[in-house]
Amino acid sequence: MSPRAICAYLLIGVLVFALSTQVTIRAEDKASRIIRKNDTNGDGGISRGEWRKSKSKFEKLDSNNDGTLTLEELRRRFAAPARPATATAKQIGGKRAIAHSVKVMPEQVAIENLNDLTICAMTRRKSCSLDVAINRGMSETGIQPKFPDELNCRGIDDTWAMDYSWKRNRPSLHGGIDMPAPFGTPMLAAASGTVVAKFMGERSPRGIQIVLRHGPDETGIPLWIYTMYAHFQSMPELAIGQKVNVGQHLGPTGNSGINPKKGSYTGRRRPAIHFAIYYSTSPDYAIHKGRLIPRDGYWMDPNAFYRGRLPLDTASMKALSDADKQVPIPVVLKDGTKLPGGTKLVWPYGCWRN
Repeated sequence: MSPRAICAYLLIGVLVFALSTQVTIRAEDKASRIIRKNDTNGDGGISRGEWRKSKSKFEKLDSNNDGTLTLEELRRRFAAPARPATATAKQIGGKRAIAHSVKVMPEQVAIENLNDLTICAMTRRKSCSLDVAINRGMSETGIQPKFPDELNCRGIDDTWAMDYSWKRNRPSLHGGIDMPAPFGTPMLAAASGTVVAKFMGERSPRGIQIVLRHGPDETGIPLWIYTMYAHFQSMPELAIGQKVNVGQHLGPTGNSGINPKKGSYTGRRRPAIHFAIYYSTSPDYAIHKGRLIPRDGYWMDPNAFYRGRLPLDTASMKALSDADKQVPIPVVLKDGTKLPGGTKLVWPYGCWRN
């Protein structure tokens, strides 16, 4: 190759490198400019109140649905290099799957890796038969909580798998238990585990919610169990991947969530926790359209969870005697005392003495 040809190739290489560098810089600068232009309180992020453009644009950029745009999210959107712990929507599920966590856990898989029956059963979307969810555990069991006699504990008003058709205008069952409590009452981790999902739930009856995953060593139950807590007053200050301890304060009780009859997001329901439980033999899960879906997941009556041992499936719970359906509930007191001592499970609200 002649010296002239070599010089030409080197010049082309330099130009390509310079051009790619300029594109990256522009992308980084654009993200930084957006932060600088909209971040009026100087905290390094952009809240919905600070955002100056359309709400739909904000929701598209807010990949983890936590109500704040970060520099990292904006840089991902505008093609700047991302940190290793982040992933784009395409990486975790294609064009229709939107990332709901800035940090992607190793066990989070693309929605395409889950079978259709699991997706239907756990999302209960309108196109799916309710029978699919029923076959995956969503039906009444008759299990009831039995609290220590000397304590006051918050009880259930909307029960597990009760008929919710009147609220949804279609065949529907309640996918959890609801316990009313005053605004700001701490919701507690039912077991030690890891934060695996956070959702603002602006288009969901569940409102602001988080999901914890509990391994067999954390519950003493040979299953991967997910506990979901909904209707927070504000998004809990917990990070995806963060470890929590049994009885740990997760966030304040509120009444967030769309009221299907009223069409409003807050102020039309009593403050309460919506507490739901799913389980699987696999630690893998997908996140799709505001829901966490365990691989080959099943629904569990949350009251059955406190038996602390197998079996916990719905059919087995239905078959129990009336006496065995009264489940003693392990609790934590407001001073942090656990009853019984050393329990791995607690009720998601603290109890207090008479």
